[in-house]
Amino acid sequence: MKSTIYYPATSYRLQFNKDFTFADAIKIIPYLEKTGIKTIYASPVFQAVTGSMHGYDITNPLHLNPELGTEEEFNELVELLHRRSMGWIQDIVPNHMAFSPENPWIDDVLEKGNDSDYIRFFDIISENRNGLDSGEKLMLPFFGKTLDKLIEDHELSVCYTDKGFKIRYYEQEYPVSVNAYEYLLVPSKKLDVPLVIGYFLSEAKTSGKWDKNKKMFFSQVARYPEILNYINKCLSVFNSDPQQMKKLIDQLSYRPAFWKETENMINYRRFFTINNMICLNIQDEKVFTRYHKLIKTWSEGNRIDGVRVDHIDGLFNPTEYLERLRKLCGSRMYILVEKILEKDENLPEDWPIEGTTGYDFLGTVNNLLTNPDTGYIFHNYYNDWIEKTEEYRHVFYKKNRFILYSRFQGELNNLTRECLSIPSIAKHGLSGRSIRNGLAEFLIFCPVYKIYHAPSVFTESDKLQVNAIFDSALNENKNDQDALKALRDIFSPGKRDRKEILRIDTFFRHCMQFTGPLMAKGIEDTAFYSYNPFIGHNEVGDSPAYFGIRTENFHRMMVDRQENTPLTMNSTSTHDTKRGEDARARLNVLSNIPEKWMIATKIWRKINKKYKYFEGAGEIPTANDEYFIYQVLCAHLPMDGKIDDSFLNRLQDYLRKALREAKVNSSWSNPDENYETKTLKFTQNILSAESDFVDNFLAFMREIIPHGIINSITQMILKNFCPGVPDTYQGCERWNLSFVDPDNRQAVNFRKLSDDLDKMILDDQLNAIELAGKLLKEAETGKLKQWITYKTLQQRKRNETFYQKGNYIPLSVEGNYKEYLIAFYRCYMNEYLLVVLPLNTASLPLEFEWQDLFVGLPESVPHVWENQLTGITIRTAGKLFMRDIFAHLPFGILKAYFHD
Repeated sequence: MKSTIYYPATSYRLQFNKDFTFADAIKIIPYLEKTGIKTIYASPVFQAVTGSMHGYDITNPLHLNPELGTEEEFNELVELLHRRSMGWIQDIVPNHMAFSPENPWIDDVLEKGNDSDYIRFFDIISENRNGLDSGEKLMLPFFGKTLDKLIEDHELSVCYTDKGFKIRYYEQEYPVSVNAYEYLLVPSKKLDVPLVIGYFLSEAKTSGKWDKNKKMFFSQVARYPEILNYINKCLSVFNSDPQQMKKLIDQLSYRPAFWKETENMINYRRFFTINNMICLNIQDEKVFTRYHKLIKTWSEGNRIDGVRVDHIDGLFNPTEYLERLRKLCGSRMYILVEKILEKDENLPEDWPIEGTTGYDFLGTVNNLLTNPDTGYIFHNYYNDWIEKTEEYRHVFYKKNRFILYSRFQGELNNLTRECLSIPSIAKHGLSGRSIRNGLAEFLIFCPVYKIYHAPSVFTESDKLQVNAIFDSALNENKNDQDALKALRDIFSPGKRDRKEILRIDTFFRHCMQFTGPLMAKGIEDTAFYSYNPFIGHNEVGDSPAYFGIRTENFHRMMVDRQENTPLTMNSTSTHDTKRGEDARARLNVLSNIPEKWMIATKIWRKINKKYKYFEGAGEIPTANDEYFIYQVLCAHLPMDGKIDDSFLNRLQDYLRKALREAKVNSSWSNPDENYETKTLKFTQNILSAESDFVDNFLAFMREIIPHGIINSITQMILKNFCPGVPDTYQGCERWNLSFVDPDNRQAVNFRKLSDDLDKMILDDQLNAIELAGKLLKEAETGKLKQWITYKTLQQRKRNETFYQKGNYIPLSVEGNYKEYLIAFYRCYMNEYLLVVLPLNTASLPLEFEWQDLFVGLPESVPHVWENQLTGITIRTAGKLFMRDIFAHLPFGILKAYFHD
């Protein structure tokens, strides 16, 4: 680790949009500084599609989004931070841009086709991926009908605006391509063509002068009404005659297409299954340089201190990209990548970065808070409930397979054509269908989001992993053995000429650009909503295949984290997580009380049967969806237990999205409104005042919520004191029981947060013990979480070197029920910080007290400790008793020094 790298210490994620601007951020900096935040971690702030609420649909990476504010306001914000010794991490999006005419690069491609300076900026799938092949048209899959139907129903028109000629579809407008101008302006030989137009058409295509000639022509149109009258006559020809419109569309360099067509064919790489996000050829150095021009300016001017690279797995060669980014940004820049690490997967050692955005930490702490002894109970009960026996590995395969063949056939066909063009494949004499099937199996069985090296430079680990994929595919699929063996052959070392090696390496990298989207759509956005034995682990960075870890495993992971990635980020909520961190922590309580959960849900099922709809042999909602709904209600019920209209409306929106993401009884491409309506009505009925379910459910939740609160605080303290940089997602200093996006982007009342914190700081100074008791008694308000967030982040901010370099030392707990605690200390030089936290408290006996439990301390540590939450001093001779540590709060944060 280089000493010059910016150290964020503590970060706070802000989601910028038209409703939260630079000016709004300026106002809350004093509050964030007061809380203990050292660094703002900002969502993309570049120009994006009008009204974008997330900023990932960038239209121009060289400009700030005007909806967020001016350049002066951005500079004022950054300068304010730097004056306060605070920093800025900027989220950047090198994988894709908005596929929209609002994007000037795309607009240029649509107008000029292969003559556009930007045609190679985008990953358009053609024979050589350097633009469109002769006669091929770039798909525009944004339309609600097929092209023929659009024309027949007069839903496409051509118009003239102050920005030139456009093809109009309702509110959307697309540029008329250069090749269509001649036909557009001379649709019939019977028309008397004005000299100005004749001259323009004769000169228009002169090399390099199109933009200049077009601008001059448009200025003349504005000056001479007779030219505009002629143009209007031409437009009426096309807008009144579908055959003429068809001929005009045929002249374009793009093809308006029905959005569903991309499930079967596509000629550009998109972001996941989002048609209006087109991917970049960021591996092209020219594209890299142009795209990062503003980032370079900010880096050189010390405007930003870090960058977060979105969707690193989508890039053709992530290692090369990160090396270029490091060179561009310099050695001081703090660089993170958005990366989901599967079990036992590590970041490539040669990446010049500080770590990930923290999904790995989320998964680790989520498993720590899950009782590992009860997983089999939940899986058996779930299988009984849905009357089906299924292991997650089979679900993994089925969902990936479903997504590949129902949503990604176009991408699969593109990869198949590329594969068939490789001579080493051709020699096997296999059919295109056979190769396609074998390639599909290889993609489906890839257990990680990406393998980063190409076959010619595979590490031993890469070879083992690729061979394991083929072994799994060959074992499960008996029909495509020859194709799988052929693919294994080309991905294995062998004597080949350089050209062949390059083609195989390129093809493999193209495959790896697709495994990430396949995993994301097949698992995160399908299995996570349809496989529901315990939805607390259906989370980004986690997996339904996991169910808890022991404290010793957690300690081992944290020791490794400190040794290898001390600057990586610790996250528990992000804009991409499936539910708020406190909803997840509450779900973990269920893992401690499986018998109570089973009794409760059986009662609920019986009570609510009268609200279900039965159609033939089927029922709405299905058993699987009903079980999902009960878990969702447990997770997201407001802390005060109030089921008001706001909660019901948010719940309904979420469930509709969940049903479509599951792709079983409804979907985005084929929504079943009957099923959705009746499922939502079922939910509405069971939560009505007339339902017997509500009282029974709320009684159950009154037992669950307090333990969920303990889990939440434990999770937050671990995030803030374990190795790594703790990130607080906006508003998560209070309870976050949000659903998936867009629900997790709700506005935050920063003024109230600031006012409440001021009062708590004052009360803390007057009587910390009294404040602790009061906040614990009123825990549902969330002030307890905010106060402990403040206390822990202040520690991090005041002792940066300590947390950056301090060791992580596990501690043993002794006494009955010792497995219900986790203890460790951090130490650096002569300073010590000891943390003791409760685990799995819902499993403890009802009248349990911590009296006889103690933490054993090595002789080398101090004997006098100060409780950082209550101010109480504790003296010890090698044992720290929980009755002393937990006297006022069930969380221990103790600090000590060795004095000379």
